[in-house]
Amino acid sequence: MSPNDPIIIAAVSTTGALVGSVCGAALAFGASLRTQRFERWKLILGWTRSEELEKLRIHAYRELWRCLGGISTFNTAEKIVASLPAVQARLQGWYYDDGGGLFLKGSAKHRDSTKASFFAARDLRCKDALEIWKVFHQLRQSVRHELGIFESPLEEQAHVASVKEKLEVH
Repeated sequence: MSPNDPIIIAAVSTTGALVGSVCGAALAFGASLRTQRFERWKLILGWTRSEELEKLRIHAYRELWRCLGGISTFNTAEKIVASLPAVQARLQGWYYDDGGGLFLKGSAKHRDSTKASFFAARDLRCKDALEIWKVFHQLRQSVRHELGIFESPLEEQAHVASVKEKLEVH
């Protein structure tokens, strides 16, 4: 058999092609495995970031909740009206100084968003305790909704009715 024999040439070519194909497949498999690991790592990192973001949001919203304490049904109508400027100053500090505004969902342009409810409360100019309470109640309701804390519509209606009754009696 000579090196120019067509059978040897075909065998060497076939062997070379087979070895090349196996090497190519192994490299492709390795690259695919690396890509899969990388994508899985990104997914896990995304979950971790989401969990961390939610923890930070809950912490920020707890601070926001504290800011709202001066406008509650615990206070008299007169106290609610008198507390409005101080509560709004705390809201301003929470939003900018404490960075809480980073966690508010939605756009101020969308009336049903938490951010729009926040600005409505922060910017309210009013001397009517019931109106003040309603605006701040909307903000509390938005925060509860974002955090997945729901009230039934009947509970909500009963609560609003009892507050109206309390605050309208002067």
